[in-house]
Amino acid sequence: SDLMDTNNNLRWSLRSNLGSLRLSHRGNEITTNSELIYYLSDSSASKGHSLLLGYETRDSNNRDDHLARLAWRYRSPQQSSDGRYLWDLDFGYGFGSRGNGLIASASSAVIPGLVLRLRYQEISTTSDGSTFRIEVSPNINVQSGISAADTRFDRLRSRGGLLIQPFFDNNGNGKRDKGEEIYLEEPDLLLLLNNKSITSFRPDIRNNGIFVKLDPDTYRLDLDPAGYPIDWKPEESAYAVEVVPGSYTPVTVPMVLSYTFAGVVTDAGGEAVEGAKVEAVPVDSGKSIFSITNGAGVFYLEGLQQGKYNLLINGESAQPNQIEIKPDSEPFQELNLSILLSP
Repeated sequence: SDLMDTNNNLRWSLRSNLGSLRLSHRGNEITTNSELIYYLSDSSASKGHSLLLGYETRDSNNRDDHLARLAWRYRSPQQSSDGRYLWDLDFGYGFGSRGNGLIASASSAVIPGLVLRLRYQEISTTSDGSTFRIEVSPNINVQSGISAADTRFDRLRSRGGLLIQPFFDNNGNGKRDKGEEIYLEEPDLLLLLNNKSITSFRPDIRNNGIFVKLDPDTYRLDLDPAGYPIDWKPEESAYAVEVVPGSYTPVTVPMVLSYTFAGVVTDAGGEAVEGAKVEAVPVDSGKSIFSITNGAGVFYLEGLQQGKYNLLINGESAQPNQIEIKPDSEPFQELNLSILLSP
């Protein structure tokens, strides 16, 4: 996704997921930051252990700098009331235009009301000197308190708001059931409100969702694919929501598992077929998914959900002619297809 910041500078962000891998890229007119992450634990929630390969560039003061790093990262499954990880650890080694050295950081929200951050680095895109920094910042949100000074709902008398709850709909029933986790990762990438990043509205991110204070009106809420969790996608990618004074309008966003089949289409002689329309048609009900093969005969059927699909090539049955996606199916599978000979 691309957008302009308050100074009319271009900013962009891209993200792609494949199994336990996530590739992300962010940048502006001065810096870029790319990361390839391999999740060793829970890839869908971005928690636990992971390995990270990063690359940064900086173009400033007539100097081009770059820095590559390889790191181990750990994010605790437990989170604070505003969605911060109780523990967030990062340890790695960097090498670039200004030299090489260790890069490590740690943050903790274990102490209620405080966030402690430590960072040590021997190299960066701006310096070849070692630095060590300690930050202690308050983590108190006046809206989340329960004291007499809490004016959260007083402020809502003339204003309203949204309570946005993206969640992992494990059983696919469209409702958030007990044990189904709310997804709070990178809302700046996932959520757009009236074509602006959700961060423009200063959201309050808490364990039970994302609170946004707004004037009464009708708003458009979009889900950007750049922020989808790995192997998941929303059932609906856009919502029209009405905000009324005095309350938060709840918006539940079910995220369902998304499956991809990829492979090569060949003809009776075993040659790759270019420009063929490969289609997956639900046996019961739902939307058909199709893909056009490239010059090497490769197709990608993305966004499939659980169930049975009939497979067609240019409107005729393929070989094999059907697939079934079950709850224990792999999110990404290879499937080669061939065109059946006419009788």
